[in-house]
Amino acid sequence: MNRRALLRRSLDLAGMAALAEFARGAGGFEEKAQKPLKTFGSPCGLRIGGQSDIGPLKVPAYAQLIGDNFNLLTPGNQLKWGYLRPTPDAFAFTDADWMIQFAIDNGMAVHGHNLCWNSTGKSWLDSVLTAGNARDYLTQHIHTVVSRYRGKIDSWDVVNEPVAPWSRRSDGLYPGIWLNLLGPEYIDIAFSATAAADPGTLRVLNIHHVEHDTADDARNRQSAMALIHSLLQRRVPIQAVGIESHLTAGVPLAGANLTKLIRDIRNSGLEVLITELDVDDTQIAGDDRTRDAVVAKWYSDYITLVIPESSAHSLIFFTPCDRWNWLDGAHETHFKRADGQRHRPGLFDGNLTPKMAFQSAESAITAVCRH
Repeated sequence: MNRRALLRRSLDLAGMAALAEFARGAGGFEEKAQKPLKTFGSPCGLRIGGQSDIGPLKVPAYAQLIGDNFNLLTPGNQLKWGYLRPTPDAFAFTDADWMIQFAIDNGMAVHGHNLCWNSTGKSWLDSVLTAGNARDYLTQHIHTVVSRYRGKIDSWDVVNEPVAPWSRRSDGLYPGIWLNLLGPEYIDIAFSATAAADPGTLRVLNIHHVEHDTADDARNRQSAMALIHSLLQRRVPIQAVGIESHLTAGVPLAGANLTKLIRDIRNSGLEVLITELDVDDTQIAGDDRTRDAVVAKWYSDYITLVIPESSAHSLIFFTPCDRWNWLDGAHETHFKRADGQRHRPGLFDGNLTPKMAFQSAESAITAVCRH
């Protein structure tokens, strides 16, 4: 069964019973006094990150929520090509500078996202780039951006989503402009340029579609590990792998197969980060409290599964708050809820109030840090 078919499956009765029990045990979560989430990772050196675009951070209450609860910030879009490169010859750094300064002012580290991705969304790239100039454009872009923020960005997603389960290539590489024009060497170029521009930043290969027990994710795990081995054999200066961790409630986690991937990555000498954790509740029916209990349990189960195996020093929540969640704006039909209700993937609700997910994340982080 493919991933899309699995996305449409309902939770089985046993799973629903377990989630109902979790919801009963979660009673009173919202009434508990809340300490900042970042404090629970401190005992084991685990930084707790949050992703946000610039617009929400200009809402004072939300800015305070992010500054209070997280000690690591991922700018959602402001460091991507589409924002930084409005034309082939110009850079636009105003919003990116604002985001970096926000992090500095709030004592937060920054995870940069991202320097190279085959899903660019910029039409001028298609009309300007050629096999003859693509290397220069990629190298120049990375040198300019990374040098500007040298010493201010703790880690970079140097190459984002390099493999994809829908790729028709035997190596599983994500098709797109950089791969088409430069071949697999585009990854080598990006990592080498980043290392040259800022040797002190952690260089990350950010992978996705590896977390679930589906045929697609199994194929992507295999492709990702083969790529990692190839990069290391070529002495590409990669230092870490990010596991995105966009989870779909109702689709089983890969369990031992996921922890094996993480273990294999670490045995290769690379660090592991959890870079984009959230929970898609599209397939979960019921009232808000039922859905919140499902989401909370998925956060708890996942953190408990992956953090001990990965020894990750960064755990980044991609959707801190329901008010600004990417699922409501997704165009793909499999992200549309049958009841037409808004998604509830966040740790905080639309009123910026902590949810069960916050408490389950707190408890899971506390538990893994004790070990």
